[in-house]
Amino acid sequence: MVIALLAVLGVDLIVIVAFLAVVLSRRRWVSRQPGAFKGAVRVVHGEVSGLGPKWRRGSGRWVRDVLVWTKAPLMFQNELVAVDGLAGEARAAEPGEVKRVGDDPVILALAADGGARVEVAVAEADRGRALGPLAAPAPPPARPG
Repeated sequence: MVIALLAVLGVDLIVIVAFLAVVLSRRRWVSRQPGAFKGAVRVVHGEVSGLGPKWRRGSGRWVRDVLVWTKAPLMFQNELVAVDGLAGEARAAEPGEVKRVGDDPVILALAADGGARVEVAVAEADRGRALGPLAAPAPPPARPG
């Protein structure tokens, strides 16, 4: 529909094809990043720059203790969420609570920097990747030698 609208407005077909190629290649690049997972995110309490209270689909990955969230559908905008830890236990999503994230959606509550709380919904199969560094226990402290 968007392509037809652009064609009616007089945009050249080569511009439309080039735009689609860029969007599809960016989507492929994001999905092939190490630890990438698809899901939806929302802010439950507080404020996180670039995210709101409604579920927004996209792709996430962890860089140390920062959740890098790439917003769908164009996948051009990244939002960085500094995470302090889990804000509760993972729970199964209620029917109709979140849509199009996969089979058996699970909701993970994360405590973000500044006292905010963010929920990430992912398919059960992606739970480990969505927890990222929060899934592994902290290493024991080094003993002085």
